Amino acid sequence: MKKYTMPSLTSRADEIVERLYAMPLERREFENGLVALHQPDFTMPVVSVQVWVRTGSIHEGCLCGSGLSHYLEHMLFKGTGRRDAPAISREVHALGGLVNAYTTFDRTVYHIDCPADAFSAALDILSDIVLHSTLPPEETARERDVILREIDMGLDDPDHCLSRALFRNAFRSHPYRDPVIGHRELFERVEHQELLDYYKSRYVPNNIAVCTAGAVSFDDCFAQVGRHFGGLPRGRLAPVPVEAEPAQLSARRETLQGDYNIVRGGIAFKVPRLSHPDSAPLDALAQALGGGESALLWERLRNQQNLVHYIDCRNWNPGESGLFWISYVCDPGRQEAVEEAVHEVVGEVCRDGLDDAVLEKAYRQAVSSEVNGRKTMSGRASRLGLGEVVVGDVHYGQRYIGQLQSVRREDLSRVADRYLKESGMTAVVAQPRTGQGSSPASASGPEGTGKNGPRCTTLSDGIRLVLQPDGSLPKVHLRAVLLGGAHYEPEDQRGISTLLAEMLIKDTDNRSASEIAVLLETLGGKFSATAGNNSIQLAIEVFPDDLPVAVELLADALLCPSFEESTFRTELDSQVAILKEADDEIFDYGFRLLREKFFSSHPFRIGPNGRAADLEALRPEAVRRYMKRIVTAPNLVLSVCGDFDEGVLHSLLANHLEGKLRRDGFQQAPGLPHFPSTVLDCVEPMEREQALVLMAFPDAGIRSDATIRGEVLHELCSGMSSRLFERVREKQGLAYYIGSTRVLGLDEGMFTLYAGTHAEAVEAVIREMRDEVLRVASASVPEEELERCRTRLKAARVMNRQTIGARAMHAGMNLAYGMPIEEDAEYAAKLDAVDASALAEFAAANFDLDKRQQLVVRPA
Repeated sequence: MKKYTMPSLTSRADEIVERLYAMPLERREFENGLVALHQPDFTMPVVSVQVWVRTGSIHEGCLCGSGLSHYLEHMLFKGTGRRDAPAISREVHALGGLVNAYTTFDRTVYHIDCPADAFSAALDILSDIVLHSTLPPEETARERDVILREIDMGLDDPDHCLSRALFRNAFRSHPYRDPVIGHRELFERVEHQELLDYYKSRYVPNNIAVCTAGAVSFDDCFAQVGRHFGGLPRGRLAPVPVEAEPAQLSARRETLQGDYNIVRGGIAFKVPRLSHPDSAPLDALAQALGGGESALLWERLRNQQNLVHYIDCRNWNPGESGLFWISYVCDPGRQEAVEEAVHEVVGEVCRDGLDDAVLEKAYRQAVSSEVNGRKTMSGRASRLGLGEVVVGDVHYGQRYIGQLQSVRREDLSRVADRYLKESGMTAVVAQPRTGQGSSPASASGPEGTGKNGPRCTTLSDGIRLVLQPDGSLPKVHLRAVLLGGAHYEPEDQRGISTLLAEMLIKDTDNRSASEIAVLLETLGGKFSATAGNNSIQLAIEVFPDDLPVAVELLADALLCPSFEESTFRTELDSQVAILKEADDEIFDYGFRLLREKFFSSHPFRIGPNGRAADLEALRPEAVRRYMKRIVTAPNLVLSVCGDFDEGVLHSLLANHLEGKLRRDGFQQAPGLPHFPSTVLDCVEPMEREQALVLMAFPDAGIRSDATIRGEVLHELCSGMSSRLFERVREKQGLAYYIGSTRVLGLDEGMFTLYAGTHAEAVEAVIREMRDEVLRVASASVPEEELERCRTRLKAARVMNRQTIGARAMHAGMNLAYGMPIEEDAEYAAKLDAVDASALAEFAAANFDLDKRQQLVVRPA
C-alpha cells in the first residue's frame, strides 16, 4: 500500500482560505448608525443573536477603574418597561434558548442562542434589555452586593490576582491597568445616577453592532433587526480619550505571597495592536514557544529540565497595544531558574532562528482556529463581532491568514529581538509565603489535606459524611454522591441517571427552578448535577454565611423534587438533543458504536446520556421510581470541603436531612468484568472528509490494584509528548490527532487508542497502534519515558486538588466506591512501582491483539 504523507497545508492555502470564507455575509448600516452583520447558514435550524456594544472598562472616563461597564451588564437583566427580571429569563427559556453576557476592556456583549423560529423574539428581548432597561434603584443596590462578592472571589483566586498584578505593572497609564470588574473601593462609591448617565451616553444605536448567524435569510434578518433596533434615533456619542502607554525603559517586577502551595508566574512584553504587520509573526512565535506540549518552552523547561509543571504562551493584542505573555506553574524556589531558562530560549531564537516546520505548524493552528470558530452559529456570530468591533474590518480573518502565510523564519527572529527584550519585561510571581509550601520531594498531598485531611463520620440514619475544613478561602462546597448509572438503570431506560440528576436540582415542593436559580445568582453560588458510569452527584458551592441556604437547597433536592412536567420535558429534550448532536461528530459517533460493540450485552454499552428512544419513552413517574430506588440514606455520601463550622453543619443537617431519607431498599450492584472473546474488525461509513481509527482493549476497574498501571499507560499514550504522537503526527504526518481514553467502572473498563486521520492512512495508523501495544507488552518502554509519565501524573494529582470542589468530589467518590478517602502518599508509591515490566504484565492480561476491538469510521 502506498504510504500516506500529510500534504503541506501552506501548499493548498488558497484553496482552504477560499473555502473557509466562501460562505456569504452582509453588513448593513441603518440610518440611526446601528450596524448589522449576518451570515446565513441553514445546515441547522438554529440562530445566534449577539449585540455588541462598543463600550468596556477603558471607556469609563473619569470613573475609570470603577467597573461601570461590568456593573451595567448585570443591571440590564433587572427589568425594562415591558419585562421584569424574572420574565427575561423565563421568556428565553420558553424559546428553548440560552442568554448570557460578558464585559471586557473594549466591549460588552449580550447574546442569545436559540431555534431559528425564535429569531424575532430573541431580537425583541435583546433590544429591550440593551436599549430600554430601567435600572431600578432597588436592584442597583442589590446587585452591588452580588458584584462585591464576585470581586472578593477574584481576590481569593491566585490566577486572577496574578493577572491583575501583571496588567497593573505592564500598564502604568493606559486603562488596561485597571481590572474590568473595578477596584473594590471605587466600585463601592458608584452612584445610581452615574450608572444611569453612563448607560444613556454609551448605549446608543450608533455605538452598537448586531451580529447574527444561522438559519435566517438576509432579507428577513435585516428586516427584523430594523424593526427591533431601528426605531431609536442616533445618539450623541462623545469620544472617550484613552491615555497612551509610554515606552517601558526598564524591567518591572512584583511578587505576591499568599496561602498557596505552588508558584504561578507570568512574564510579559509589550507588543503592537492586532492589525499591526508584526502581529502575524508574533502569533507564530507564541505558537512556536508555548503553543502546546510540542512547543519549545514546554519541551525544554518541562520535559527536559523539569523546571515547570505547565507553561504556555499567547500573543494578546486586541487594542492599541497588547502583551506577549508567557505563563507557568512551578514548585517553590524554581521561579528564578524558570525566568532564566525562558530568556535563554528567547535568546536562541533571536540568534539561531527556528525551523520552517514551526511556521507550518503555526499556520495549521491558525486555520484550525478559524475553522473551529465557525463550527457553531455562536462562533460565527462572534467572529463577525470581533472583526467589526475589535478590529474594524469584518474580513480581517481572511487577510490575517494571508499575512501569516507570508511569514518567514527570519521574521520570527526579528520580532523576538525587537519586542522580547529583558529591559521591557514585566515579571510577576504568586508564591507561598516564606516558610510555606513544599519542595518537589515533600509534596505528597493536595492543598489543605496535610493538616486538615478528610475525616469520615456516619449520621444516625446511615448517611456517610466526609469533612475537610479549609479556611484559606471564604467558600464552602457540598457534594452529594450516590451510586448510580449503568448498573442500576432498567434496560429500557438508559440515560435515566443523567435525567434524574438534572431534575433533582430544578423544581422542588418549596421552590421553583427559576426561584432556585435567582436565589443562587443573588448569593453568588452555584448548584450543579452530573451522572456518569458509576455515580450521580449534586454539588453546591456558596460563601460560608450562606451555608444554611445551601444545606436547605441540597436537602430539598434529595427529599422533595417536584418533577414538573414542563421542566421534565425541557431537560429530556435537551438530553436527546445532546445525543443527536454528538452523532454529528465523527469521534462521538464512532466511539458510541465502538462502546456498543465492545461491551455487547454489558450495561456499559450505553453511555451516561443514554439512548434517545429510551429517553423519549420516559415519563416523570419512571424517574420518581428510579429516584426512590437510588436516593436512600445508606447510598448517600455527603462530602463537605471549605470554610465551615462543624457544629453548625451538623445542626443544619439534623434539621433538614438527617432521618428523613429511607433507610432500606438499596442494594449495591456487582461489577461485571468484561473481556471480549473474539476479535472485532469493523468499518462504518460516515459522510465526512476524515477517518477515525479506534482500537479498544479491556481495562482494570477503579477498585482494581491494576488500575494504576492503566493510568500510567494512558499517560504514556496521550499528549503531544507521547511516542505515538511524535511518530504518527509529528514525524509521519499520518494523523490530525492521536491518543488514548478510558471508560472506567468500579470493576471493569475499556482502554481505547484513537486517531483522526485520512482514509489513505488508516492502515498505517493501525500498524503504529499495534507496534505501540507490542512495545509495551515486550517491556521495551525506557525508564526515562516512564519517569516523565510519573512526574506528570504526580503534578496533576496535586494541581487537580487545589479547589475545594475537586477535593470534595475526590473524597466523596472514594468513600462511595469503598476506597480510601485519602491515598495520595500511596498513590505516589504505586506510581513509582509501575515500571516497564509492570506495564508488560498489564498488557499481557488485557491487550490481546488477536481479540482487539477495532472500529474504523471511513468517509462514505
